[in-house]
Amino acid sequence: MKVDLVVRNARVVRHDGEFQGGVAVVDGKIVATGSNDSLPDARRVIDAEGRALMPGLIDPHCHLGVKYPFAEDMRTETAAAASGGVTSVLLYIRNLKPSYLPFYEERKALGEANSMIDFGFHFGIQREEHIAEIPEVIAKTGVRSFKCYFGYEPDNPIGIVPATDGWVYAAMRILAKVPGAVINVHCENTQIATWMKNEMMATGRQDLGAYTESRPAFCEVETIRRMIFLAERTGCSLHLVHTSVGMGPVLAAEARARGIHVTVETCQHYLTRTAYDTDLDMRAKISPPLRDKEEQDGLWRGILNGSVYSLGTDHVPFLPKKGEDLWTELPGVVSFPWELSLMLHFGVHQRGLPLSRLVQLNSAHPAQRFGLWPRKGNIEVGFDADLVLVDLDEERTVRHTGKGTCIYEGWKLKGWPVLTVARGAVVYENGAVDQSHYGRGRCLSVPA
Repeated sequence: MKVDLVVRNARVVRHDGEFQGGVAVVDGKIVATGSNDSLPDARRVIDAEGRALMPGLIDPHCHLGVKYPFAEDMRTETAAAASGGVTSVLLYIRNLKPSYLPFYEERKALGEANSMIDFGFHFGIQREEHIAEIPEVIAKTGVRSFKCYFGYEPDNPIGIVPATDGWVYAAMRILAKVPGAVINVHCENTQIATWMKNEMMATGRQDLGAYTESRPAFCEVETIRRMIFLAERTGCSLHLVHTSVGMGPVLAAEARARGIHVTVETCQHYLTRTAYDTDLDMRAKISPPLRDKEEQDGLWRGILNGSVYSLGTDHVPFLPKKGEDLWTELPGVVSFPWELSLMLHFGVHQRGLPLSRLVQLNSAHPAQRFGLWPRKGNIEVGFDADLVLVDLDEERTVRHTGKGTCIYEGWKLKGWPVLTVARGAVVYENGAVDQSHYGRGRCLSVPA
């Protein structure tokens, strides 16, 4: 009997090592791994020609449906993700209404009707009722990951409700009692950043560096320290999202040595861009901001020494930015199609980052952190057949044609995904996504 799909002649890279050979797939699951000779016959055989085969990327940090309709974003952006080797995305979504339960049902249905790849949710705490609802949300949706936002003044341009320490502490006390639950925190001291923003606005500066200097690195470091303190007091598992400061991985490592469960995520833009790059203007505004070379070097140390736990893009397809006023400009950029290539170019090729370490950052660790393991994040029997085939030597120039702001346009990168398999289906090959797979994605956040 033939299996559905075999990929052979590959350099198969996992989080814990690699081997030469391939994988076999039936009904979207991996049913065999091993040498070429050990693999069964298949209805379709893909010859990897010696290229690297890795688990599909799990991007645990994106925002869809913020300025465009959610259903539309779930089509356009999951297709863009598939072209970049991403096979699962986890969305940070916010709901200003008292309950997340109807919101979850609506977004789950729209997502499954439109998404090309699997998806799941983290829920943002935006009002006190959301804290009281956490146990019911966990029971009825399976979502065990909640986010609190600091650093946003009340009149921020995207309508985020900033958290208080009381919200964080109350949520942590509840989540600490739930196996696998985690609180995610956007760490910036809101009050200091607001004060310094008003001072900077008075100078009339409109350059990107002014935004960074209005919310300096110590604002983030201070809040990281405070959140670690509260995590230690409550015993809650803490995830530091989109960390932009080099001290973030250092503080987290120190906390873990004391037995606190805290992990650090950073993003490709903090590793490859600074606020003082001469080709960038206010349209490269991101929250937290791009920083300087010193902070960037600190993050790379964390990537290479293991103290950065995972990567996420913070991909957000806003409407075209106006480029008129720094202080009211929408913060956020898009990265799905290039997130893997950026790390191959700047990490693997330029800094000697091992491919197995990149698989940890992109696949295994996000799966383990957010309850997707042992279904996602590995090339092993029983796991979903989520795969990306990579040509480490291919050089291609970044060209952005989709929604949102790209800050890599024109860059020539070495190392690109050439084929993406999502739950056993080839969704991207020969430079194009297969549009017949819209609506094939399934929601990963479901009741236990």
